Amino acid sequence: MIWYSLLVYGMTILYALFIIYYLWGWRRLKTFQPVNTIPEHKVTIIIPARNEARHLPDLLQDLADQQYPNQLLEVIVVDDFSTDHTAQIAAQFNGLPVRVISLAKHLEPEAPKPAHKKRAIELAVEQATGTLILTTDADCRIGPGWVAAMESYHRETGKVFIAGPVTYFPDTTLLGKFQTMDFMTLVGIAAASIRNGFYNLCNGANLGYTREAFLAVDGYDQADHTPSGDDMMLMHKMGKKFPGQVGFIRNQQAVVSTYPAPDFRTFWQQRLRWSSKSTNYEDKRITIILLFAYLFNLLLVVHIIAGAFYPVFLRLAMWQFIVKIGFDTLFTYAIAHFFRRENLLWSMLPVQVLHIFYIIVIGPASLFGSFEWKGRKF
Repeated sequence: MIWYSLLVYGMTILYALFIIYYLWGWRRLKTFQPVNTIPEHKVTIIIPARNEARHLPDLLQDLADQQYPNQLLEVIVVDDFSTDHTAQIAAQFNGLPVRVISLAKHLEPEAPKPAHKKRAIELAVEQATGTLILTTDADCRIGPGWVAAMESYHRETGKVFIAGPVTYFPDTTLLGKFQTMDFMTLVGIAAASIRNGFYNLCNGANLGYTREAFLAVDGYDQADHTPSGDDMMLMHKMGKKFPGQVGFIRNQQAVVSTYPAPDFRTFWQQRLRWSSKSTNYEDKRITIILLFAYLFNLLLVVHIIAGAFYPVFLRLAMWQFIVKIGFDTLFTYAIAHFFRRENLLWSMLPVQVLHIFYIIVIGPASLFGSFEWKGRKF
């Protein structure tokens, strides 16, 4: 039992060191302040969209309101077999010229389902005339300085791949708070890791890369076998091809906002999709970290249950939980401060408890279960 206790103490210390590593990376990531705000590059904004007639008009209006010269802006909406009026809304938008590409003209309906979004982006990049590509999702909202901030960051740092911050709109329900805090933490881990040179996370709702770099890595070639991963798998390829040229922009103007899942079923399907790519990472360090996090949380629950019969296990569980919530709170506060969501920290305790059980359930479910996305079953 002594050796087992030492093992658990060691795992807990290692967990704390991981959080310190992320906090260190976040602290090292300085806020980007443009020196020269005069734009130089033509920017192509790519929006893959499937049945987004409800949200697309707001995003297009946000793009029309950008503080960036219209002659240096190009917007491409790729309609992914929509059954609503997504394509018509994009084609008839009057705020700025929008080019619509129909995926149905380039991809057979019975084509392997995982290829759709990645193929949509590849088609748009092939036809893009901008030197800098920005991608976001049709259900997102952006501020008027988004394009200018992303272009300035690329121009002043020379990064060929840019990951940007994404947040959720406020939701006062417990599920909404859970999603927001969990997602906020993921964004923080992504930012910190990229700053530390470890490319393990990013989000396709807010990405930028040069067209030249995308073509140089052959787009999603060898990475089109999963429905998710249009963000991380591309980042891995870019980082491998262009060492040191991947960056995260820490800037309020670059924040993209989106909506949390409205109900538990939608949330669960979304997270199954996100987790399904965990076995496809080329960098196996990511898989090892995910496995460690899973085992740490699983053991915590096992120790709580065993503690009802053997007090020594309850002491181990208390040690794990105190260290976990303490270091997680430090890191979450740093990220919440950037997003101006410090008020969510009052929900830290219940969210932490839910998150432990979420981790130990989502892992096996993503490996052996199925999920739905945009009306398609995988």
